Formats: sequence, structure tokens, C-alpha cells
Amino acid sequence: MKRITLTALLVLLLGVSPIIAQNIGYAEPQRILDSIPEREQIEIQLEEFYTDWENDYNRMYERYSEELFLYQESRDSLTETQIRQEEERLNEMIEELSFMQQEFGMQFEERRAELLGPLVERINNSIATVAREKGLDYVFQSETSNAEPIFFIIDDNPNSVNITDDVIARMNQ
Repeated sequence: MKRITLTALLVLLLGVSPIIAQNIGYAEPQRILDSIPEREQIEIQLEEFYTDWENDYNRMYERYSEELFLYQESRDSLTETQIRQEEERLNEMIEELSFMQQEFGMQFEERRAELLGPLVERINNSIATVAREKGLDYVFQSETSNAEPIFFIIDDNPNSVNITDDVIARMNQ
């Protein structure tokens, strides 16, 4: 058992030692994004896109609510066939509202990608350029989402370099 543990430790140390010798940098993507003036305009465009959709959705929902109210008011005077037809029509309106919501989610993400795509590409190119200039082998981001692996960045480690300010400067050239 000790032999396996010793072998595993040796393999681990030999596998990690090349990484330790690498030049590592990190960047703060949110700070970089916040420093770009165009970001504000993109946010405004996305808010306008959302507001336009929300207005359309609210108009349709109000129409549905009115139709539902009228149906409920007149239900007692309708025949079974008319009731069934009205309920089908109201259900179709609900389905249309649901479809609008789903469609909006996809359209919003497409619009967001369309607007942010060039900006993200500029950020990535700037990070790559600064990393090359500084002779870095790896650049990690200091912020992660749930879908990304977590890397712990030690800010005061002399072997790691924060390139955020350099990337922001390059972006503003």
C-alpha cells in the first residue's frame, strides 16, 4: 500500500512541476468589460429590445385578460359548443403568450451575442496580446460562473501577474 501511495505522489509531483514553472497571469473580465465605453450603449440597446418586447407582451396579455373577463361574464348565456370554442380560443391565446416568452428568450440571447460578440473578441485579442508581451504561458480569469472550472488566484503570489490594467489600456488604444 505504501508503495502505491509513494508512486502516486511521485507521479503527481512530476506532473505538477512543469505547471509550477510556468508564467501565469490572470485577468478580471468584469472590470475589463466595465471599462469599455461601448458596453453602456450595448446595455441600452438590450434594455430597449427588452422594453419593446415587454410592451408587445403586455398588450397581448391585456387583450387575453379582457377576453377572459368577457367570457366569464357571458359564460352562463353560452351554449356548450360556444363555451368549448371560447375556451379553445382562450387556450390558444395562453399558448401564444407562452410561445412569445420562449421565443423572446432565444431572440434576446441572439441579440446579446450579436452585440457583445465583437466586444468579447476584442477583449480576448487584447488578453492574448498582453499575455504574449509579458511572456505568460497561461492566463486565467479571476471570476468564474457555475459552468466554468474554478481556479484559485493568489493575488499576492509573486509568480502570478494581474494583467487587467494592461488589457484595459490596450483596449483603449
